[in-house]
Amino acid sequence: MVLDAGTMIKKNHVALFLNGGTTAVPDWKQIKKSTDNTITMNAETQTFDYIVDESPTTEINRYAPSLSQPLTMYKGEDDYEFVFEKFFDLAVGADAHSEILIVFYGADVSSAYKAWKASCILQIDNMNPVESTITATITFNGTTDKGTAEVTDGVPVFTSSAVTEFAYTVTATTDGTTPIKGATVVIGGVEKTTDEGGEAVFNLINGKTYVIGAYKGTLEASAVETVDSDTPAITLTLV
Repeated sequence: MVLDAGTMIKKNHVALFLNGGTTAVPDWKQIKKSTDNTITMNAETQTFDYIVDESPTTEINRYAPSLSQPLTMYKGEDDYEFVFEKFFDLAVGADAHSEILIVFYGADVSSAYKAWKASCILQIDNMNPVESTITATITFNGTTDKGTAEVTDGVPVFTSSAVTEFAYTVTATTDGTTPIKGATVVIGGVEKTTDEGGEAVFNLINGKTYVIGAYKGTLEASAVETVDSDTPAITLTLV
């Protein structure tokens, strides 16, 4: 749904999904039969009354977005059935938690769209059979992951843009197999000393290129590596 420049962004260009599965294996259920699509930002502010200023200064510390969703109750619709189960079970604590994904179709990036994903709490506000609605407040919980989503046949796949670190092991040896204890390994200005197995472990950013150096006395070695979490180790032979 790539939009042309000049297109007015409307309610159907911001898609809301709730996760009926797990974080590892999500089952995204799109909220469709709601009559509201308002994202309330709930800014938390702090005011400083600096002595050099005549008037106070206000800063925004963080946002805690929330949405009030009045769903029209259609039996068999994913959004209604998911929220109804929370209502029927009187879900509290961990049972009231889910994940929300918001896809902004008006902000396309190549073949994907900008998207937010966050843990959330579902608070059931009321059921009104006279109006055929069930209303829930969805409140973001914790850190909002800002990334992109590809949507195929209504099914989104989210990709985080957050920096991913992983444990990367450098092994210092004399011949490729014999470990060197007490060697100094340097990556990105961080120095660590190898243990009895000749190993030093660093937290590195997946996909980033590093200069990796190691030395002990007159022995030294170096390498330039683009690190990959699928192969989280390197062996250096010091000569």
